[in-house]
Amino acid sequence: MSNSLINIKINKNIEIFLNNNQLSNNILGCIPQDASSRRYYRLNNNLLLMESTAIENRNYEFIKVSKYLKNNGLSAPEIIKIDHKKGLYLIEDFGDLTFNKALKKGISEKLLYSNAIRCLSYIHKIKHSIDLPRYDQNYLLKEVNLFTEWYFKEINITLNDESKKAWGESWIKIFKELKNNKLVLRDFHADNLFWLPTRANVKKIGIIDFQDALIGDEAYDISSLLEDVRRNVSKQTKEVVIQEFIKLNKIKNVNQFIKNYNILTAQRNAKIVGIFIRLARRDKKIKYLKFVNQAMKIFLTSARKGGLEEINNWIEMYIPKDKIYL
Repeated sequence: MSNSLINIKINKNIEIFLNNNQLSNNILGCIPQDASSRRYYRLNNNLLLMESTAIENRNYEFIKVSKYLKNNGLSAPEIIKIDHKKGLYLIEDFGDLTFNKALKKGISEKLLYSNAIRCLSYIHKIKHSIDLPRYDQNYLLKEVNLFTEWYFKEINITLNDESKKAWGESWIKIFKELKNNKLVLRDFHADNLFWLPTRANVKKIGIIDFQDALIGDEAYDISSLLEDVRRNVSKQTKEVVIQEFIKLNKIKNVNQFIKNYNILTAQRNAKIVGIFIRLARRDKKIKYLKFVNQAMKIFLTSARKGGLEEINNWIEMYIPKDKIYL
């Protein structure tokens, strides 16, 4: 969480919620928003007030996944007080030392990412399951279609029905390679991970922003961590932690795992291109445009790798070379 707090007038619901919990006059400020509709207020005593009123079912999922992770020995925020009707949640504050800030302070990239990989491997080994929807072909396709919907609008090209059909059919064929049998947090990256060095083992990693969790392929979250549009992870760190993950998870078919990693890297970054353009144009959050070209670069690089030949051919056919980057 950022330490650049914003002064903001709180609404009546928050005022009542704080009074009811003997926390009036405890707000230090509002934390700048990310891409979501949630808002966080930093309070005294290592507490955060999360205001999340837009999608109620996501709030239930946040609490469900948080309890699951915490009950299994991980550092997810403790949920202290809940008001579902008002969308207000008093939760544990992990502080300011996200991975990005830890790196700026000189903490080793390899140390941070190795600990994150151990945490991810630990999650995948939890024996009792959590009841969440499957990250199936339809879900993945709906996401990747955000690329064709928003990117082509941005470059002023209208796709015909034949091109859209070819895009969808190619992805469906590719998605059949994936296995949906692991908890996937879906936003497992440097801005959502905290370094908590005083805690032990996997608890050293504080995890937030998992309300969109699903049951999906084990390669998804490691791709999310290492192929990050907001920061370039060094090639050496990538190689080391991928090998560490393969060893920890006792992955037998390494070639298939790497193939799935590339598939999900391409899918995720094509989706991000669409989402960030949508955030900029529909929601007027222009700052996200600066990440679009990096997401596009990661998408194109992954599409050139094994298993994605049809997508690479589609790109060459329908995206003019002089319009690839915004």
